[in-house]
Amino acid sequence: MSWKLIRVRSVGGRRKVLAIVLSALALVGLAGWLGFGSGLFSVDRVEIRGATFTDTDKVSRAAAVPDGVSLLSVDTDDVAERVAKLPEVEVVTVSRDWPHTIVVDITERSADLAVPVDGGFILVDRSGVAFRTVDEAPDDTFRVALDDPGRHDPATVAVLTVLSSLTSHLQDLLVEVDAQAPTRITLILSDERTIFWGDASRSDRKAEVATALLGMSEQHFDVSAPDVPTVS
Repeated sequence: MSWKLIRVRSVGGRRKVLAIVLSALALVGLAGWLGFGSGLFSVDRVEIRGATFTDTDKVSRAAAVPDGVSLLSVDTDDVAERVAKLPEVEVVTVSRDWPHTIVVDITERSADLAVPVDGGFILVDRSGVAFRTVDEAPDDTFRVALDDPGRHDPATVAVLTVLSSLTSHLQDLLVEVDAQAPTRITLILSDERTIFWGDASRSDRKAEVATALLGMSEQHFDVSAPDVPTVS
């Protein structure tokens, strides 16, 4: 008799477990339907933040988030990867703003170099990326004559190396850089004096020597061989 009671209780426990499992599955199914199939969290807006000169429509097209898809189904990493390919964008983060918005937050590149071209200037950032063309060079950029500005251009890379090594005194006097070849870099100063730098090697030493030579009255300095500089 006691054995039968135990058995009845066991069957009842199994039914309770089964009921709990079925309820959990139903809840999961309902949650999945609400999240992916109901339209309750469908995308109806892509918000672009951080754009000052970058065309927001261009960013939206690069993000390529279809209207009406569920927020849960949007791969934010993929969206960020696509937007990051835009030359104007240095950093991008993508997030969800419930219930209907994808937020694309960009940090735009800032210019270090302004390269003269017909009708304006190509702006180049500190990593060598040419990202924008403007009518006038920004005040906080260095004018640099380059044939093919860009991160894969040896002359661009050499100029950025040179500029990063300049003393504050040289930076204050510098108005233009001529770098038609990576081995023939010339600095043009505000008083029209010139410093022939040569290539970007030993730039820290060249900067020290060039700064010391500025106390002389000569107009042209050659620090391409910094241990034996010449003046004229």
